[in-house]
Amino acid sequence: MIPLAFKYMLNCTIIGLCSLETMYGQSDTAKVNPYEGLSLKDLLNIKITSVSKKPEALFEAPLSASVLTREEIRQSGSTSIMEALRLVPGMIVREESNGNYDIHVRGMDNIPPNTSFDLTSNTTTMVMIDNRPVYSYLRGGTFWESLPIDLNDVEKIEVIRGPAAALYGPNAATGVINIITRQPEKDDLYLVANAHQGSYHSSIENLSAGYRFSRHLNVVASGNYQHRDRPQTSYFELYRNVPLDRPAFFINFSGDTVTDVQQRYPDMKLAMDKYAGNIFLNYDNTKIFKFSLAAGAQHSTAQRVSTENEITPLSVVTSSSRYIDFRANGKGLAAQLSFNGGTQSTDDDPGRKYDFNTIHANIEYSYTRGHLSLKPGFNYYRAVIDDRKYSDLVARTGLINGRGDIISRSAFLRGDYLMLKDKLRIVAGMATSTFNHPDDTYISYEFAATYKINPNHLFRAVYSRAPRSLNIFDVYVSKTISYIQTGIRNFTTVIVEGNKDPDLLTTGMLEGGYRGRIAPGLDIDVEAFEILARNYNVSVINRPYTRLSGTDTITVLPIRSTTLPLRLVQRGVTVSLIWNRKKFQVKPFVTIQRTKAKNYAPYVNTPDAAVPNAAINNIYSGLGNTATLKSTPIAFGGLSFNYTLLPELNINLNSYYYSRQTYTHLSNILFDDGIRGIDHIPAKLILSVAITYEPVKGLEISCSGKNILNDRSREFFKTDQAPFMLFGGIHYEF
Repeated sequence: MIPLAFKYMLNCTIIGLCSLETMYGQSDTAKVNPYEGLSLKDLLNIKITSVSKKPEALFEAPLSASVLTREEIRQSGSTSIMEALRLVPGMIVREESNGNYDIHVRGMDNIPPNTSFDLTSNTTTMVMIDNRPVYSYLRGGTFWESLPIDLNDVEKIEVIRGPAAALYGPNAATGVINIITRQPEKDDLYLVANAHQGSYHSSIENLSAGYRFSRHLNVVASGNYQHRDRPQTSYFELYRNVPLDRPAFFINFSGDTVTDVQQRYPDMKLAMDKYAGNIFLNYDNTKIFKFSLAAGAQHSTAQRVSTENEITPLSVVTSSSRYIDFRANGKGLAAQLSFNGGTQSTDDDPGRKYDFNTIHANIEYSYTRGHLSLKPGFNYYRAVIDDRKYSDLVARTGLINGRGDIISRSAFLRGDYLMLKDKLRIVAGMATSTFNHPDDTYISYEFAATYKINPNHLFRAVYSRAPRSLNIFDVYVSKTISYIQTGIRNFTTVIVEGNKDPDLLTTGMLEGGYRGRIAPGLDIDVEAFEILARNYNVSVINRPYTRLSGTDTITVLPIRSTTLPLRLVQRGVTVSLIWNRKKFQVKPFVTIQRTKAKNYAPYVNTPDAAVPNAAINNIYSGLGNTATLKSTPIAFGGLSFNYTLLPELNINLNSYYYSRQTYTHLSNILFDDGIRGIDHIPAKLILSVAITYEPVKGLEISCSGKNILNDRSREFFKTDQAPFMLFGGIHYEF
């Protein structure tokens, strides 16, 4: 009842607001191309804060970075934050089910190959909302559907490509996605509302209302709702390697029949259902002091790729959470303290439910004298997951069957120096991070330089390194897989157990870049990169041991998180262009890259494990080998064409492309028949169009088509088709 009431309230309010259009005549300020007549420096003069944690022009940024504005998002017809990331260079964004996406910075996905979905999702990118991390420490990564904000709350999205732990602490190993929320721009009442309806019962509603009391103080409350259905009711069963429409039963990896289908998938049509509310309070007296307070709550249900359920890639993932975030700045000192907590479930099995909470604290100081800027600071993270009240602690059937925490502390110092008449900029940053597990210190660093030949041409170079923290599952899991009696007093058990002292996954990057105007109205941004990643941890079968339980002797076959000898090397180049004319703008971008896996072997045991041929076929048997990783596309990118046909009428054509890929899943090893667990995903061009019309000031009517070529091929391993979708909607601002 709550979601329906929430949706009804939003719809009624939005319709009521839009009925106010008769109060306005034709817009006094004709809508024109916002990029008309701008130089490269002007085009890239959009402020970005995530690169240096201070506002600077995007053109001057020493790292590979992009800014996606709310205007660009609305013009494109994107219906979610996830989908909008297809407009950003260097991003791989593939749809799993309607509105749910697999998202990676530059790829490096399905690593290691032949493992579970938990390990192959993006666990190395730090996603933030106003610098507040929303990272999940269960297995790593982001529960995108559980973000409490939606597009209506977004001012811009800032993306950094490459390791950034020197400023943000662990888990910014391959990049940062920072979503900046919107604030009122004028005094008095502030209202923004939109509603979109689309194919497959897709419904997206947003409402924001606030008041700006003065140029110093404002408050905003927002609510959002999304509902999306799947384009199908079939599931791909991994065991029989076939899609099953509305199945009555499944067969799992062991060949056992699973009949609780209705419990696992109570609504087979559902792709996503989520609702959330937020409140933002901002006080900004920039000469003295400013602070922000944000709080909110959300509930979400989605069918997407999640944990390994031994049946089919799609799981029903639920999340109920609340957060509070406080930020303050004054006289060079900045501090942030945030809390996020709630209950999540990785599928409808009660044993996969858990409570969680995370605390993040950051304090830093900015010192500037002449051409030198220094920023010392300190980061603290603590994440707790507890599934004891949802698990059978005797049979140990839950996720971790206990309570676990991950704690990290990072001290950092970043320096920035200008010389040679401000043409040369040198940036150096370093951070030391300590963890409760492992009990060790890791160094992150960032060295960058930019050289500006003139206002239209800039070269840059970066060398950086960053670790990723452990996840709670790998450290604390204590799970029984099987328990078999092998004699009168002898038993054999297979257990998954935690490892508190593995090496941390670490990425290092060398990058060079150029930004410049190569012809009148034609601007280019080029970045060439090499990334090295090592210390991937995977649960593998280790050496057996025995223990006594009374008069019983138990042989334990442990499956434990172990550091692989695997190293990943990725080399590539990303090219972005901006071609700007009076009424239109074209922005193509493409990434070409190769990813090589060194020392990889497709075996899930150590040499001393109690499995056949363990001494020959083990995780170390691939030493010296090099193979191309086929799961990351060699080429991917997109194009955005925006045309202002009339002052009131805008047409946007955008495309997204990736080359073919081959994804290999854990079931490829388990079944070992050369068929199951392998998915050849064809190359795909996703072409979309959006038309917006502003009949009166503040009111926009839109119609958009997504995937208008109707290429229904799936975009991720054995998941849903992605067909053509049609959306219509209204957007109102007062």
